[in-house]
Amino acid sequence: MELSTWSEDWGLPSVDSECLKILAYSKFCGAPITQKQTNNPFWSSSGTLPVFQHTSSTTSTTLTDFQAVVKHLAICNYSADFNLTQKQRSETDAFINLIKEKLSPAIQYILWIDTKNHIEFTRVWYAKHLPFPLGYYYPSRYQQNAERLIESLYSQYTEFGEIGNDTVVETSVYKAAQECLTLLDNRLGENPYMFGRSPSRLDAVMYGYLAPLLKAPLPNNTLQNYLKNCSNLVRFVVKISQNYFPQTVKAWEDKNNSEEEQRNKKKDESKKKKSPKTQDQEENAWPHETRNKIIAGAVASTAMLGYAYTSGLIDIVRNIEIQIVTGDDQEYEEENEEDLDDENED
Repeated sequence: MELSTWSEDWGLPSVDSECLKILAYSKFCGAPITQKQTNNPFWSSSGTLPVFQHTSSTTSTTLTDFQAVVKHLAICNYSADFNLTQKQRSETDAFINLIKEKLSPAIQYILWIDTKNHIEFTRVWYAKHLPFPLGYYYPSRYQQNAERLIESLYSQYTEFGEIGNDTVVETSVYKAAQECLTLLDNRLGENPYMFGRSPSRLDAVMYGYLAPLLKAPLPNNTLQNYLKNCSNLVRFVVKISQNYFPQTVKAWEDKNNSEEEQRNKKKDESKKKKSPKTQDQEENAWPHETRNKIIAGAVASTAMLGYAYTSGLIDIVRNIEIQIVTGDDQEYEEENEEDLDDENED
C-alpha cells in the first residue's frame, strides 16, 4: 500500500488535510501504508493529492477519497471503528458532516481566499514545492475551487460578488468555524479521543483539519488564535503528532533548534567581533571630527567679526571705550585740582 501526498512541514507528516486524514487513520488501524511525498498531482484523476494505491497479485486499486480508502482498508481487515457501537458510529457520521460543512470551508477560505494568507503564505508554499511548471497552474486552480465552494455555500451573501476580507461572507465563515470548534472542544473534554482511549475514524478526520490550522504559520491567524484557546483540541493535536508521528515532530524541533542556535551565534559574533573596516572607520572618525569642529569654529568666528566690522559695531565699541577713558581722566584731574586748592588755603 502506497500513499502519494504533499510533503511534510510545520511538524506534520503532510500539510494537506486530506492527506493527514488517511495518514492518521492508517496509523490508528495499523494499515501498512508507505507514504510517498511526491508534491505532484499531475497523474491524479482528481487533480490533487492524496492518491492511494494498493496493488496485489490479482488487482490494482487507486483511490483519492478518504471514505473510499476507509472502506477499502476495512475489506483488508484494517479498521479503527471495530469497537464502536451503532450509536457511536452514527455520532461519528454526524460530527464528520458537521466538520465538512463548517470547518472545512473555513480552512479553504483562510488558505486560498484571504488575501494576506493567499499571497504571502499559501501560493508561496505551493509554488516552492510543486515541480516546474505545475506551480503556475495548480495554485490558481485550487483558488478557483475554493471560491466556487464559498460562493455555493454562502450564495445569499455574494450578490455583489465580494467574498474577500472584511465582508459578510468572511464573518459568516469564521462564525460557523468557531461554533464547530467550540462544539468539538466541549465534546472531547478531558478524554484523549472522542470515544474514550482508542482513536477512531472521527479522530482521524478531526486531526486532518485541526493540525494544519494549528501549526501553519499564517500571516492572518484570526481563526488559528481561536483554536489555540480551545485547550482540549490543542492537546488532542499535540498528542496524536507525538504518539503517531514522533520522527516528524523530532525532525521539526531539531530544525528549529538548529536555526535558533545559528541566529544566536551570529548575534554573539556580531557583538564580540567587528570587521577591520569598521574598526578603521571608528579610529579615523575622531581626528576628522575634531578637525571639522575647529574649521567650523574658525569660519564662524571670522564671519561674526566680518559682520561686526561692516556694520560698525567695532567703531561703536571703540567710541564707548574712548568716552569711558576720557571721563575717568577728567575726574582724576578735578580731584587733583581740589587737592591743590586745599593745600594753598592751608
